[in-house]
Amino acid sequence: MATVGDIPTDLALEIGDDLEPTRFIAAVRAFFDLANELAQFPSQDGSPQWRVKVSDGSNIVALYASPTVSENVHKAALQRICEGTQAIVSGELDSPVLSNKAIDCAKRLSDLTGSGDRKVPMRIWVSRQPIEYGPQVAERVREEKASAYDDFGTVEGTLRVIADQSGALEIKIYDPLWGRPIPCKTSEDQIENAIRGFRRRVEVSGMIHYSHKGNPTSIRVDTLAILPDDEELPEISEVAGILS
Repeated sequence: MATVGDIPTDLALEIGDDLEPTRFIAAVRAFFDLANELAQFPSQDGSPQWRVKVSDGSNIVALYASPTVSENVHKAALQRICEGTQAIVSGELDSPVLSNKAIDCAKRLSDLTGSGDRKVPMRIWVSRQPIEYGPQVAERVREEKASAYDDFGTVEGTLRVIADQSGALEIKIYDPLWGRPIPCKTSEDQIENAIRGFRRRVEVSGMIHYSHKGNPTSIRVDTLAILPDDEELPEISEVAGILS
């Protein structure tokens, strides 16, 4: 296995055994997808951009920061990648830095570390610190999905993100109670209501996917209601008669 001196950048994947070309390419793609997904965060300075560095004959695929994006953006991205990767390998799949897509990418990479009796050791190096990566990651993801469940319900939160994901409208709402943004799939006829609710507290109802710990991780939205702001709520004097 590699030593710190063998790692050329702050972000790299080390594949500790020979792999046939198709599996090697699949591992590299899964690593790139995982890094890109973990690095996503709102920033006025732009999004992180990477370049690839591979030495001749090396089993290390490294990424380095593009000079067109500020150093602070890439430092923040590395921090998120480090936190996300550590959460994945420790089984903390409810971590706020992990999206469903990041977990799926992690599982794809993990599945490539074991095939039958043959184990392919891998390590992800972040800031030149190794994180051991093996088949136990995929096993934990499968256990998580097996114990997760769906149920119809309602969730409140602040609408923070509106995005078009692969042809489908997606919003994200956040509430400190859950500690992470919850992605919500909505229909096109809800877009105007979603825009009106941007940065406001909303209530969404629909089919909710829960983790094995009972935390909502995604919602297929049926209805979206904008809740009144604090200044729109009645004063105590206005409801005194009701309370008496």
